[in-house]
Parts: sequence; structure tokens; C-alpha cells
Amino acid sequence: MEQTMSVKNREKSYVIVPGLHMGMLTLADLERLTALVRKYQVPGIKVTGAQRVALLGLPPERLADLRQELGLPEGPPHTRGRLHTVQACPGKTWCKYGLRDSLALGRRLEELVLDRPLPAKVKVGISGCPMNCCESTLRDVGLQARSTGWRLTFGGNAANRPRFGDVVAEGLDDEQALELVRRCLAFYADKAVYKSRSARFMERFGSEFLRDGVLNNTGAAD
Repeated sequence: MEQTMSVKNREKSYVIVPGLHMGMLTLADLERLTALVRKYQVPGIKVTGAQRVALLGLPPERLADLRQELGLPEGPPHTRGRLHTVQACPGKTWCKYGLRDSLALGRRLEELVLDRPLPAKVKVGISGCPMNCCESTLRDVGLQARSTGWRLTFGGNAANRPRFGDVVAEGLDDEQALELVRRCLAFYADKAVYKSRSARFMERFGSEFLRDGVLNNTGAAD
């Protein structure tokens, strides 16, 4: 369990969200979560839409100890050059429709660290086939497997101003997809204003601006 975060809610209690690897849990993870819920008397547990587990309703006096036990870092992930969430479907390892290993690619993206902060949180969706189970086109970074390879989109959003991500490239293998995601994020970090989500960035500058920057190295950051 990594990349844990905590959020204060309107009832003046806290929600802690232990980071999971794309919703995959081991027996050890389940046992640890069970022990923590018992130890800190967590009032509620919720499986989130982002393939994480939320520990709900923690009073302030229990928060610090649980944060320490979980190794909660300071600040949200994007301020440390990290991705906010990486969602992935079971992929070809566990699903008969899977064309590529979405979980393996997701694990590598979870480990990605840029050398600069990101302007805002970045969510990733990886779908191992064209059925798009992780709604990749509605994520900041979307990867969708096709018979020819990965299809990369950038600038999607599913909030109150939904937007489909723009296609950056298609027919990518794993290494090409990882490198192009890194270049897209570096370009976004260089060009976007603080707190501007990728969807608003793409609305402002357009897909050609991004593709020219990351595919032709025009103004791209390395």
C-alpha cells in the first residue's frame, strides 16, 4: 500500500485513502487493513471508484498516528511529480478480452517520478482492450489497447466539465507508451499554469500544440 493521502471532510473528521496498486490486493494487504481498522476503530470503509480503499470518519486525534503508521507523505502526489491515481483493468493476465498487460504497464507508471511538480493532479486509466473498462478516454492520461498496440490520449476529464482526451499516438509498445506519457507530462508541467487540469490545458492550447511538442520536440522538456 503506497501513495496514501488524507482528506478533511465537512463533518470535521478525516478520510484516509491507502494507495493500492490499481485495486490489486494481496492477503497481506487485507490483513494489514483489517488490523488498522480494528486498532484505530475506523467507522467506515469504502471501495472508491478509483480502485482504492477509503477509511472514513477518522477523528483528528487518531489521524496523526495512522498517518505515521501508513507512511503518509506530505502534500498531494502531483506536488512531488507523481501521478495521482493509476487505474487499470485486469488486462490479458486475468481477462479473456485483454490484448495487452495493463497491470504491468500500470505498475511502471505508478513508479514514474518527474523532476518537477505537476500543475495539478493527473489521473491515469489503462484499458487492456477496446471495451475501455477503465474509461481511459475520460482520464488525464488514457491508454487503451488495440490489436496494433497502445492508443494514448491526453486531456480527458470526467468531472463537472467532462471531456474526451485527444489522441496523441497509436500503435505503441510498452516502452514507447511509457516514454510518450513521460514527455506529455513534462510538456504539460512546463506549459500549463498552476492548478490547471490537463483538460483545461488542452482546451486552451489544442491537440496540435501538444503533439508538435512531444512528437517533434518543439519546446518539449527533457
